[in-house]
Amino acid sequence: MNPQNIIEERRQARVNLSAALRLAARFDLHEGIDNHFSIMLSDGSFLVNRWGVHWSLIRASDILQVDGKGAVIDGRGEVERTALVIHAAIHRAYPHARVVLHTHMPYATAIACSRQEIEPISQNALRFVGRIFYDEEYRGLANDDAEGRRIADVVQTQPIVFMRHHGILVTAQTV
Repeated sequence: MNPQNIIEERRQARVNLSAALRLAARFDLHEGIDNHFSIMLSDGSFLVNRWGVHWSLIRASDILQVDGKGAVIDGRGEVERTALVIHAAIHRAYPHARVVLHTHMPYATAIACSRQEIEPISQNALRFVGRIFYDEEYRGLANDDAEGRRIADVVQTQPIVFMRHHGILVTAQTV
């Protein structure tokens, strides 16, 4: 990829990620600042929202570029530790999971905190049949690399993970 294409890839990815975060806030699919979205770039680094900015206010300039170890390569601010642990492990293990979205949206988290599963009782629910994994092993904050690897292993099985007593994690090719 030539340098101009790399610059454009990063610019567009920042715009897309910040737009996704703002839309998630608009539709109440967030929990203030305690959630994180990321996009893997072609060079192996990834973009992630910086810690401490409410999603409704986030701008493309608030998106940080970090390497696989969590060092900020470009941007100002910090990456929240659990965001780094979870996203770095998934991006490392599954480069095809270019986008990782993790949130504690109220209704889905309520399902994750119950023993219920989404049942295919409507045409809208049918699109999720066979695509959801229910992770029963909530271990508190994902502050260490072992927990990041464990979550990455779970993601291998399905693109949507309901993390019991925690939240939701989704992987995809695009925002």
